Amino acid sequence: MPSWKGQSRGNVLGYKIFVFALKYLGLFFAYFILLFVAFYFFLFSRKSSKFTYRYFRHILKYSWLKTKWNIYRNYYTFGQVLLDKFAILGGLKGKFTYNFDGEHHLRSMVEDNTGGIIVNAHIGNFEIAGQLLERLNSRINVLMLDAEHQKIKNLVSNVLVNKDVNIIPIQSDYSHIIPISDALINKELIAMAGDRFIQEGKVFEVDFMGEKALFPSGPFYLAARFGVPVTFAFAMKESKTHYHFYATAPEVVKRYKNPEEQEQELEKFVVKYVKEFERILKMYPLQWFNYYQFWKTK
Repeated sequence: MPSWKGQSRGNVLGYKIFVFALKYLGLFFAYFILLFVAFYFFLFSRKSSKFTYRYFRHILKYSWLKTKWNIYRNYYTFGQVLLDKFAILGGLKGKFTYNFDGEHHLRSMVEDNTGGIIVNAHIGNFEIAGQLLERLNSRINVLMLDAEHQKIKNLVSNVLVNKDVNIIPIQSDYSHIIPISDALINKELIAMAGDRFIQEGKVFEVDFMGEKALFPSGPFYLAARFGVPVTFAFAMKESKTHYHFYATAPEVVKRYKNPEEQEQELEKFVVKYVKEFERILKMYPLQWFNYYQFWKTK
């Protein structure tokens, strides 16, 4: 299975169109435009659709017709999440409602002043977690694994209103290690995806949705190194303007001097994360936005 190249779907022009629609025409009109944009991707994005097809057809065992229909729905849902992301980060959070399972777990990490690592995935819309942490009077640092065009990053920062959300982009020279270290030393929270890895990263092969897949140990290595707890958290879209947030009880990743013991500890937490990720994904199968070969193939 190849490592992820850090590329997300979409381009600068597409993002600008949606930001313009949100600003001057409103969220629901932008959703209407998205119906046609999603259909375009359904027709012409054959490479990404190939991987989505395998997910629905072979992993979830959908019929051929149901698979095709859900490929389109997946593109449309992905577009909605992107629009919601811009809307929420751009200050339109009042249009959305939320309910929380596990808010007290994050609250304990803030009130106990431990800081910690929130491990999420490319499902749902985790950026809305910034609104939860705003309720907790805490700053969240979001580690972005998207090697997007610089103009897109600038566009995101231009619409960012909630300054409690700090985006730390991955850099090729590894300079992102400095702000990550500073945040953890200052007992802040860092959110990072646990379903992506880069070529040099340490990974474990585990069972996921019935087949073998590779998952990185990086988030748990950081937790062990800095002595901070980890929690698994996901924010899932349940209707046009309603999200459901899930978070697990924080756990401490032990640090061992013996390399073999440390490997076993990291693998144990990777497996725990994968099981929780799988549980959420089965509840919201449309909301995994994965457009590359994820599972291992023969």
